[in-house]
Amino acid sequence: MPPPVENKRYQFGNFEADTGTGELLRQGLRVKLQEQPFRLLALLLARPGETVSRDDLRKQLWPDDTFVEFDNSLNVAVRKLREALRDDADVPRFVETVPRYGYRFIAPVSFAIEPSATVPGSSNSNPALPPSPQQPRAVAEIRPRWRFPVLIAALLVAAAGLGFVSNRLYRHYRRPVLTQKDTILLTDFTNTTGEPVFDDALKQGLEVSLEQSPFLNVVPDRKARVILKQMGHSEEERVAGRGALEVCQRANARVMVQGSVSSLGTSYLIGLAAIRCDTGDPIVHEEAQARSREEVVDALGRTTARLRARLGESLPSIQKFNAPLEQATTSSLDALKAYSVGASHWDREGDRAAAPYFKRAVELDPNFAMAYGALASIHQNLEETELARENATKAYELRGRASGVEKVLIESWYHMYVSGDLQKAAHVYEIELQDYPENCRALNDLGTIDASLGRTSEAVDIFRKVVRLDPFGTTTYGNLAVSLMALGKVDEAGAVLAEAGQHKLQSEYLLQVNYLRAFLSGDHEGMEQALKQSHDVPGAEASLLATAANTEAYAGHFRKAHQLSMTASEIMVREGNKELAAGCWAEAAVREAEAGADKLARESVSRALSLSQSDDIETMTALVSARMGDEQRAQTLTQKLDAEHPANTILQGYWLPTIRGEMELQRGNWAKAVAQLTPAESLELAIPFAFSTTSLYPAFVRGQAYLADNDAKNAVAEFQKLIDHDGLTLNSSLGPLARLGRARAFARSGDAAKAKVAYQEFFQLWQSADQNIPAMRQARSEFAKLQ
Repeated sequence: MPPPVENKRYQFGNFEADTGTGELLRQGLRVKLQEQPFRLLALLLARPGETVSRDDLRKQLWPDDTFVEFDNSLNVAVRKLREALRDDADVPRFVETVPRYGYRFIAPVSFAIEPSATVPGSSNSNPALPPSPQQPRAVAEIRPRWRFPVLIAALLVAAAGLGFVSNRLYRHYRRPVLTQKDTILLTDFTNTTGEPVFDDALKQGLEVSLEQSPFLNVVPDRKARVILKQMGHSEEERVAGRGALEVCQRANARVMVQGSVSSLGTSYLIGLAAIRCDTGDPIVHEEAQARSREEVVDALGRTTARLRARLGESLPSIQKFNAPLEQATTSSLDALKAYSVGASHWDREGDRAAAPYFKRAVELDPNFAMAYGALASIHQNLEETELARENATKAYELRGRASGVEKVLIESWYHMYVSGDLQKAAHVYEIELQDYPENCRALNDLGTIDASLGRTSEAVDIFRKVVRLDPFGTTTYGNLAVSLMALGKVDEAGAVLAEAGQHKLQSEYLLQVNYLRAFLSGDHEGMEQALKQSHDVPGAEASLLATAANTEAYAGHFRKAHQLSMTASEIMVREGNKELAAGCWAEAAVREAEAGADKLARESVSRALSLSQSDDIETMTALVSARMGDEQRAQTLTQKLDAEHPANTILQGYWLPTIRGEMELQRGNWAKAVAQLTPAESLELAIPFAFSTTSLYPAFVRGQAYLADNDAKNAVAEFQKLIDHDGLTLNSSLGPLARLGRARAFARSGDAAKAKVAYQEFFQLWQSADQNIPAMRQARSEFAKLQ
């Protein structure tokens, strides 16, 4: 006789198998299955996730004294089993063939035990839900049913309150699977419903739900995609099955969480299984039933809460950080799916590729707070500040419909993009990082704030930490490289960009940073390569042309720069990016006004305002107007901006003092000009992540004021700031003009020798400059007087 199979009642998908009675049930109804196929099923269920060899099956099912044609008999048993389970050999849900070796049961498996604790999201009213948190069905060990239910009930009655009992039992019977140092990989859901909406939506919901936990660390999806590519697979391939196990191992994760969704008539069954990455053994399984499609998101949230407990997170932590998933995201599966696709494109292809999907998400659910937040961040990155403020405001109004983690992001984005209060935004992030010290999004934004406030060394430390935690985030590599260049560490910035290249990371932003790194290194070939590569990255061509326009102006080629700005803006308008096109013309106006090309500057300002009258465009218009002596326009815009944005850190601490200083300079009030610039001293070395032509502007205007007041020593010191920080000024025309200012200061001091050398440095940079540019004509006239 074959050896007996241990009596167990297994649950998998919408099936139950009772090895004691030999019954297979589907949704409570008996499924006809002969003895030998059922014994085969029982053997596979006893070792879920493991490959059971054909030889082992022969020994268990047909002992040595049994005379059968083994191969044919096993094939028949497997076929009949698959028919009973409605399984497909080519696309298996349950029984997978391991060629030339054996078979493996691949679906999550569990069996019921008595409840031992109550965690958020659990429910005793639905018999289809396994009690939580129960000990997982595992290969090495299965916790038996309680043999003394009467005794347990008596102990429960004797305990001092249900909450006390729940917590005590939770601590006593919960066996932690993970520590806070471990990471988990999320695989793609196995969807047997035939409804494609579940494919991406449920994985996104699971990620949001797990990210609420300060205990669990989830492998970023982009990292999994890069590993897939390194394995020779397409980034678009599903992370599932044996491939997922290899990704899990390569990512140095401890556990992978495999989700499944199946239909039970008009209802749905959601399953989550935690599987060891090193062995492939299942260790935890949770399920929940949703009575309708509309309840699937809620059911997933409840299941995830129980899974968190089973993986080792404490009950107080789950109770504190467990916003209902439907509240934290959206009740619309279609909106969640659009958000998920957008997040995937955002990671791999950047802002422009992701925006349409997030827009679709808010169309499907106008109350989807985090989708508005994502759009706000995207538009800010693309320098479309009005759209950023609009979406950030909407997200802020809906912040009650977000998880705790996402609510912090939304509040911080509101302070960054709407009120402009960077100190308050930083404070919100710092509090958040006390609970989530490795939240990469919070860290990256905090680093950006530090850089924007001139705390560049601190920003570098933060960005380095983020790269260590998530080595596949394109934006962080760009931010780190920009910050290193601002500190004069161009070679280190080059190494950071090379590392991003090794990971096959590419985006519009990274191309711009690569171009600027090449500019600082005098690498003309590298600059041309970045321009060439921009043709293959959506939206990058126009941005790189605008950057190249600044480079032409740096060399004194203002006519060519103006033409490049025109070409770039035309492309931006065609692509629907009017505000970005306006910013392109605003930059052109600033550099043209400083060179004395007032006619070109007025044309550029007019073009900018015809495309957008956003706060940023009006700020640049006020600056250009002040520089050209249009005091009335500058004063009107300054008063308007001041009244509308009283808490904006950069506007109040950098731009308004600079514009007011420029206005006093044009009035001939040199001392007042310097006084007006005093509030900007703390932000002079800030990194402007937009309008790169305006770095160190307060120092430049202060230098002009000292020069006009014949204070040569202080004028030289101010202009020297721009020269010494070329990693901040980059390809801004203020760099050459600061050298011209320094030459003039030396001449005013009577030091003709130093003045000649300084003028020659300026002429070297503008050796092929447009000869009719007023700044160039005046410089040649001044230099001739020194001969």
